[in-house]
Amino acid sequence: MEEAKLSLAVQSRVQHALYGAVGKDDAWPEALRVLAELFDASFSMLVAAGQGQRDQSFYAAWNHSDEAARAYSEYWWQHDVWLQQGTADGLFVQGNIARGSDIVPLPVFRQSRFYQEYLAPLSTEYLLVSAVSDGSVPGLAPPSHLSFFRRPDQPNFDENDLAIMRWIFPHVVRAFDLHWTTRRLQEQVTLLHRFLDALDFGVVMLDPAARVLYANQGIRAMLADPTSARWLGSLPERVGSHEPLGQLVHACARGQGGGTAFGHTNPKLMALALPVEDPSGLEAGKVQPGACMLLLARHTEAPPAVSDFVMRIFGLSPAEARLLPLLLRGYAPTEIASELGVKISTVRSQLSSIFAKTGSTRQQDLIRLLGSVPQVRSP
Repeated sequence: MEEAKLSLAVQSRVQHALYGAVGKDDAWPEALRVLAELFDASFSMLVAAGQGQRDQSFYAAWNHSDEAARAYSEYWWQHDVWLQQGTADGLFVQGNIARGSDIVPLPVFRQSRFYQEYLAPLSTEYLLVSAVSDGSVPGLAPPSHLSFFRRPDQPNFDENDLAIMRWIFPHVVRAFDLHWTTRRLQEQVTLLHRFLDALDFGVVMLDPAARVLYANQGIRAMLADPTSARWLGSLPERVGSHEPLGQLVHACARGQGGGTAFGHTNPKLMALALPVEDPSGLEAGKVQPGACMLLLARHTEAPPAVSDFVMRIFGLSPAEARLLPLLLRGYAPTEIASELGVKISTVRSQLSSIFAKTGSTRQQDLIRLLGSVPQVRSP
């Protein structure tokens, strides 16, 4: 097998273009331009093909007009003799590299309507194609192919071109799989953010250093309200240890969730900090800082907001959920019964159900699970 003869500078440029495009759809046309230079190609494309070829999860091209791409996807793909013969011969398996003339002999190809009416007007005759993915690996790229084209006045692709394609192919696969994984994660994060923005209370995700990774619309609304903003310190960038939320957040980073209320005799804001455990676990004998989820609600909105959030997580009934704000304040069962005007037996029954659904065995365990402390305190 002939090895590609590429200088270190060219190899570096190719790798930089491919891996630099990971996570950025609009960077792939430039990556294709760099690759096309290796083959002296007139245009190139990378396609994650759908059933109709324009029903695509991903499409990137260099020097190929939108008009030509639209014409192919709307009509000519059904008459593509390369596609038909390659599919019939089972060539579209990941790793396969082929020239168009190996799929359909040139004399036969030139007699096809696909060539005469579609490719010839585009001044295109030669193809070099590789199957980047056949979609057989769940979670990675769907069926996709990388293609380069040359004009009729150029020579056909040769063994050196095949060798170059074999050299770049592993990098194309790795870069595109990384891109596809990143793309899916970005879509999932976007959906999560939309969900969190729809909540009627503030949600902040912080890293172990108390830097804000995400703040939802509820927090942004609080920042615009002077009566709430005074308690939020340097949000939405980070939380300093000296700021109103500092003690709560930095304790949360050590795995000690908690709750607090801001405003002395007339609380204005309630905060609940939930530790987010590191799935890799703690080192023996060491306490490692962890991430924190901070829930914030105006005092008048806090009981329904926080209760609704926890109710959804653990599948609590509305009657069970109404106990949560009182539990967060450290109320005993008798105090809860008095506050709600129900029998103590009803409260105990509901507490037993809450314990079962959350996997707790007593009130203190439940409070820790909810990320609170025995009593919501005012600083």
